[in-house]
Amino acid sequence: MAFEALRFIHAAGVLADHQVRDTGPCDEAVRSKLIDATLLSFERIVEACIDNEVDFLLLTGDTFDEADRSLRARVALKEGFQCLDEAGIDVFVVPGPRDSQDAWATFKDLPDNISLFVPEVHEPTAIMRHGNVLATLQACLGRAASSMIHHEESSSMGHSRIGPFRIGIIPPFASSTAAPDESAVEAWLSTYRVDYLAVPLPFARLSVTRMEQLAHGPGPAISMSRADCGPAGCSLVTVEGKASITTELIVTSPVRREKINITIGQTATWDQLMSAMRGYVESLSALDKASVLILNWVLTGSGSLYESLRDADAERELFELLEADSSLADGQHMIHSLTLKPESPSVGRESSHNSGVSDRKDEDATDADSNPLLTSFLRRIDREQSIAGHVVQRLKTASNDHSDIWLNRLETLAGRVSQKAIAARSRSYGAEWFESAAESTTDADE
Repeated sequence: MAFEALRFIHAAGVLADHQVRDTGPCDEAVRSKLIDATLLSFERIVEACIDNEVDFLLLTGDTFDEADRSLRARVALKEGFQCLDEAGIDVFVVPGPRDSQDAWATFKDLPDNISLFVPEVHEPTAIMRHGNVLATLQACLGRAASSMIHHEESSSMGHSRIGPFRIGIIPPFASSTAAPDESAVEAWLSTYRVDYLAVPLPFARLSVTRMEQLAHGPGPAISMSRADCGPAGCSLVTVEGKASITTELIVTSPVRREKINITIGQTATWDQLMSAMRGYVESLSALDKASVLILNWVLTGSGSLYESLRDADAERELFELLEADSSLADGQHMIHSLTLKPESPSVGRESSHNSGVSDRKDEDATDADSNPLLTSFLRRIDREQSIAGHVVQRLKTASNDHSDIWLNRLETLAGRVSQKAIAARSRSYGAEWFESAAESTTDADE
């Protein structure tokens, strides 16, 4: 079915004026940036709404933490909402575990563009534009208190449609266990008759498609703890006239965390280690948005270089040299932590010939250490923000006709596929292919 074109920003976990955690020791200049990080992230969300001329802003849970009792959070949120009101942009707020309906009820003097949508209480809500229904918000109450999925009859949702484009709201929920399984999202998507399903926290950023439906979660808008690695922010959701739905990450978090695994060979040198570390930092995308870069270096190996890093002075010198030669702009800061993991005896014997260093995922360590082609391939996979998007961009660059309808359709589809699933499949195929290639080369040499 065709829809009226629209655009909106979807954000979650803003947590205005909440304290960023798991930063480690830092100086006063960095501490001040961390204190203001969540407020800056919200300011960037407001700017993204205005710059992209969106129809509305959707905030799905934990916009602030009522336990903080922060007056500064309320002032900052109110000012941001007023800016959006002046730009003619509505804001739809879904309460979360930290900003309950009761907490929002005490938030006085909010501008008229704010609408609170409580899935457990409210009927479907119309989103208007120029007096016409542009879209609707409707509750999808499929999760029981035990956090398990409870399937409701999809026919029960059919009567709730008001507008042409339906946005389903799963209430955010707190979780002290492991990250929820993506299969829960697939079950939600198959259960409800919605066009866009807002995936709640505590899910990290993800997209799941089912026919013309899209379930999407922007993840937290700010890197709050060590679990929030990579660029964080909100999503620009674009709905085109022919039922095409795309999402684009807009990085808003000024705090960026990365966990980097590096293998140190027996005869690796200091210069090789520094080169590998610098290369990783320089390969990070959207680094200009980060005021504070928190890097957790996990070094696995053996040999004299590895053993020397046990000394506190050597560790301090390593990070001082890395920062001195970094390409970070003025005002950007790095915080480092170092974890040393001894190489297991079996791996050590197999890779004792390795004279360099490499960064890789733990699950690929054994194969990658003995296969430089596989190592290079896995690095590309890890660094690519969107593999499908990269392929489409290369096709468009090579094409003389940038208005080609098939390329445009491919670009639309690229924004709807799961980057995580593609990366996992690419790693699996790559490991098999390069292993076969290495075996063929060995046979030919013999």
